[in-house]
Amino acid sequence: MLPFNVTENGVLIIRLRADLDIAGRAAAAWAIDGYLAAHRSAPVMLELSDAPLSTAAVSTVVRTHRMCRTAGGQLAVVARAAETRRTLEAQTAAEGLVIQPTRSLAATALSNASAPVATAA
Repeated sequence: MLPFNVTENGVLIIRLRADLDIAGRAAAAWAIDGYLAAHRSAPVMLELSDAPLSTAAVSTVVRTHRMCRTAGGQLAVVARAAETRRTLEAQTAAEGLVIQPTRSLAATALSNASAPVATAA
């Protein structure tokens, strides 16, 4: 199972190994599916380890983003390594995935994304 916790603000934080291998991808996807089902519509923060980013991890991030969008939820990814952020941004440029270097920036992005937008009358 992947480590996770829920903050007092209701943000589901899931920790994912950036060097996830192909064999571990199915188990990670299964665990994430379960977490998302248990915490429906909660904002999600996917926190990557500092290891070099693997293809299986990229696939898992993209899948998680798609699942969150389908469920109407928000996802932010925390990737401290600049190279990891660049790789993810290149892979998901058209998808609008939020990628931040710290938890606090990701939390701010999630709260800004879920805040109601004021419109002029």
